[in-house]
Amino acid sequence: MGSMGARAEEPVTSLAISTGQYGMRKEVPHGVGLGVELRSPWRWSLFRPLAGVLTSSGGGTFLYSGVLVDIDLPLRFRLSPGFAPGIALAGAGSDLGFPVEFRSSVELSVAVGYRIRAGLTFSHISNARLGDRNPGVEVLALGISFPTRN
Repeated sequence: MGSMGARAEEPVTSLAISTGQYGMRKEVPHGVGLGVELRSPWRWSLFRPLAGVLTSSGGGTFLYSGVLVDIDLPLRFRLSPGFAPGIALAGAGSDLGFPVEFRSSVELSVAVGYRIRAGLTFSHISNARLGDRNPGVEVLALGISFPTRN
């Protein structure tokens, strides 16, 4: 939790589920995105490992594994920037130009219950110019995260 005298939470494995707008620029096909992310309780200094999958109504799927940093803010808010390389599985209208892609993200969440957080995530997925094409895609999603056990 954030400041205001709140006690730090015991680290637990958490599951985050999100949905929102997949593709925000006119040259990228738009659709509904659905994401599922498993967040580890372990930390390497500030970094927390994660693994996830993002799929779109256009048929594209992105599997990734990376890290995020949880920065506690006042009033039970948390800012969580992240980075994760992954593999893009081509689907109808969602070819991102190269099989290896990189996801940069930032999430702003608030505690809505014991170890339950609701938040807004903005992410960008791009091949970092590894391929001949680098269309990239942005995703804006609402989500909830909760512990996988008590």
